[in-house]
Amino acid sequence: MRLNFLQKWLEGTPLNLESSCNLIMVEHHPIILELLDQSRHQLEALLNSKNYTHTLLPQLAQKLQLIHKQILQYIHTEQVYFFPYLKKQSNVEQHEDDITLNEHLLKTMQHKHDIFIKALQHQRKIVNNYMIKKDWDTEFKSFINHLFLLEKKIQNWLMLEQKNIYPFLTKAAK
Repeated sequence: MRLNFLQKWLEGTPLNLESSCNLIMVEHHPIILELLDQSRHQLEALLNSKNYTHTLLPQLAQKLQLIHKQILQYIHTEQVYFFPYLKKQSNVEQHEDDITLNEHLLKTMQHKHDIFIKALQHQRKIVNNYMIKKDWDTEFKSFINHLFLLEKKIQNWLMLEQKNIYPFLTKAAK
């Protein structure tokens, strides 16, 4: 059975701040973390195989490791600190300390989002815009497709936050 907020979202009902946080934690975070782990394991298998002499694999390994580490830390921060705070703030009157904290939280989120977007753009550049070459074998093609899917999931997550959480923080910070 789907959660109530998720059912409302699927029916087209606009999400409030608390529901947006819940949706991100239930539908986005777990999938992104799983895709990151799968990407890392696929890459390790490719790097350990003697069949792969692609010069872009070491670059991808470095970029993917950075993305994985930063997103893992950020998702943990969202789940443990940001979202519980936001859920509580959506139901109470704003105080001066809350306004300062909201400004800081918004700047932190924007900064992290910018880092993720730049890292994904760099990853996209390394793999030539995810253009698959005919001479690549099935495992490598699958890996590139997986990276494309990962990028799309991360972009969807960031867009949801920008659309549903940024406005609250901008309004609350004024």
